[in-house]
Amino acid sequence: MMKTILSEKGLDFNALEKEIFKIGCEFAAGLMSQVLDIMDACLKNERDKKQYRHKGKRWTSLKTLMGEVPYGRTVYETKLENGETACVYLLDEALRLDTFGKVTSNLAARIAECVSVCSYREAAEKVSSMTGQTISHGGAWNVIQDLGKKLSEVEEEQAKRASSGQGLGEIVTPILFEEADGVWINMQRKDRPKKGRKCEMKMAAAYDGWELEGKDRYTLRNKVMVCGFEDSKSFQSKKEGAIAAVFNTDEITMRILNGDGGGWIKAGLFDADVHFQLDPFHKNREITRKVKDEKQRETVKKLLEEKRIEDMLAYIKGIAELAEEEAEKKKLHELYEYFSSNKEGLIPYQERGLKLPEPPEGVEYRNLGTMEHQVCDTAAKRMKHQKASWSKSGAGNLGRILCRKVCGNLYDTVTTLSRMALPERYIETIEEVLSAAKAPKKDGRGYLYPVRGRNPFTEAFMTNGRKAILSMLGDRSGSELIYR
Repeated sequence: MMKTILSEKGLDFNALEKEIFKIGCEFAAGLMSQVLDIMDACLKNERDKKQYRHKGKRWTSLKTLMGEVPYGRTVYETKLENGETACVYLLDEALRLDTFGKVTSNLAARIAECVSVCSYREAAEKVSSMTGQTISHGGAWNVIQDLGKKLSEVEEEQAKRASSGQGLGEIVTPILFEEADGVWINMQRKDRPKKGRKCEMKMAAAYDGWELEGKDRYTLRNKVMVCGFEDSKSFQSKKEGAIAAVFNTDEITMRILNGDGGGWIKAGLFDADVHFQLDPFHKNREITRKVKDEKQRETVKKLLEEKRIEDMLAYIKGIAELAEEEAEKKKLHELYEYFSSNKEGLIPYQERGLKLPEPPEGVEYRNLGTMEHQVCDTAAKRMKHQKASWSKSGAGNLGRILCRKVCGNLYDTVTTLSRMALPERYIETIEEVLSAAKAPKKDGRGYLYPVRGRNPFTEAFMTNGRKAILSMLGDRSGSELIYR
């Protein structure tokens, strides 16, 4: 029997696997339609008939991991508080189905995960191949824009709360580590600056220490990240909002800020308890770029390592005056100005005699300098290659998704933004349907499932795969196959 199906029907194992998956998705979508139908009926029976007048049924569909789920929802006419008449869908209100248009949070999370590592077109192809849902690259783009806009609203609310001292963060830490850097990306014409074609997207991260994850591998604890194209003041407000949403800022007594010395980064030095540190990567990069002579380069590094800051500055100034080439002289002067303007951050924070609080058990306070890696992981890999160009809104929306992914809470974030709650009064009824579906009854000729409406197995276009599956289900030897 199996041999006949696999050979004569032109179906190999891979095709069989895909066909079974497809049919399973179709059945699950049918079951979902039935559950939604039951909930709509419950709402219709339980409603206040004086307040909600029945006006018929409208059909729509929901994009899910299983595929397209068509369902009917009853429309009602009601009076608003201002006396105006309006039409409402109680089912949509009960399930909060308007959050991402008609895309479920599970599917939205899958799309966001794929978009974070590849183009919208590639992400759409991956989602379409891994789920029962077919989605276009335009559809994937729409989901990310919707998610990004909602995250922006969350960030604005967090910033307002933080500015009024009403942050909701509960994590208590005496010290907070902050890092900031920017990534320059190609902009589309309408958002290009007057000179050049790139704009800097600001990025900032905060965490309360390092935890050992494996052999010589550490992870940042309680990390939060934000990004955006806002001006310095607005970005700092957003960053503080994100921090206050996670940490109890009243308990923070010291902050260590690591960055490349940019003006918008130093805007975070708002009081005496914030200590700035010049990012180690940028320090070494500038020395390598600006000091041509290898011996001179090593001398600068040695003086910096020995924390002889004034001697190092004097040495750079001296070799700049002695340089014969104008280009070399210019670079050395630039290095002198860079180190002079960031002199307070040249010595690592652990070596300044700061009275650091004791770290909690299992937590370490290590060298800062993770931001370049975070920028690479978060934005550069995804947004600086593939000859891509961006609008500020499109880059910002995707950037917010990338930040959540790097922090390890992308799925939770999407789910929170679109929480489809099932009211408890429906649970018992729905469980009965699901139980019946999982435990089908025999009628002598295979299995009968309690699906109302269209049967996706028998009423759909009959492919070779469907014929093979139906043949197996109708044959006793096929239904009792075991693996040996």
